[in-house]
Amino acid sequence: MNGGPARADGADEPTACGETLAVVRKKALLRILARREAARGGLAVTQAAVEAEAALFRAAAGLHDDAALAGWLDTAGLSGAAFATAMHDFALVRLLEDRLAREIDGLVSDQIAVSTARLRAAPA
Repeated sequence: MNGGPARADGADEPTACGETLAVVRKKALLRILARREAARGGLAVTQAAVEAEAALFRAAAGLHDDAALAGWLDTAGLSGAAFATAMHDFALVRLLEDRLAREIDGLVSDQIAVSTARLRAAPA
């Protein structure tokens, strides 16, 4: 995802997670839109889906036991409730991604093509 033109407000600088603020904001927007779409469509994720999402996240991050998770949450300044909300949102995004797979796949080629513009050198 491209964050748009260079900005003087630090939006193009890497954050603590290594992504720019512009990218982080787009990911937050995706979570908001997923919540709204799920509510609009009367969709809900199961607790099992949320737990599966958390297990995938934990495995990818090397947080294999509760002590490792608790230590990371503390270091990151993230509450258990905020982590649970994120995992719920991630499960919602996955549900919507599955339901909208054909539409998503129909846009992928064009999205890749549009995104190649950022690879061009800026004009002198």
